[in-house]
Parts: sequence; C-alpha cells; structure tokens
Amino acid sequence: MLKIRQSSKFKKDYTQYRRDIEKISNENVKTECYTLLNKLVEQFNLIDAAHDTINTNIDPTKIRENVERSVSLRQKLNKLIKDSKDL
Repeated sequence: MLKIRQSSKFKKDYTQYRRDIEKISNENVKTECYTLLNKLVEQFNLIDAAHDTINTNIDPTKIRENVERSVSLRQKLNKLIKDSKDL
C-alpha cells in the first residue's frame, strides 16, 4: 500500500514548504513553521502506520482525528507562510 510519505504529492509539498520556510526572515515565525511542519509529518506517519497491512487494529475514529489534525496543521502552516510573505 502506498504510504502518504512516499507519494509524489507529499514529497513535492514537503519540499515546497521547506523552501518557503527558509525564505522567512523572522526566526520566531520560521521556528514555528518548522514545528508545524514536523507535527504535520508526525500525523502522516500515524495515518500511514494505522493503514499498515500488519496493523489489524485499525480504529477509523482515531485515523479520522489524525486526518483532521493534519488538515488543521496544514491550514495553520499555509497561513503563517502567507502572512510572512505579506510583510
């Protein structure tokens, strides 16, 4: 099964996020962005692990929480990056 972290979309987005974050001049905002990015990757790892064929204890409610959390983290990260560009 294809894992999120192995998908071309993830790799492209991750690379773009890192590029965008590196362009941020405010070190506090940059640190916060990296923290959000790391948390986002962590959520994707949890989603991938839950979908692993070895894992027979898939709890859809927990996976749903991880998906919702990942969406929220992405939105926050996108907003921070956008707001830092507008300065």
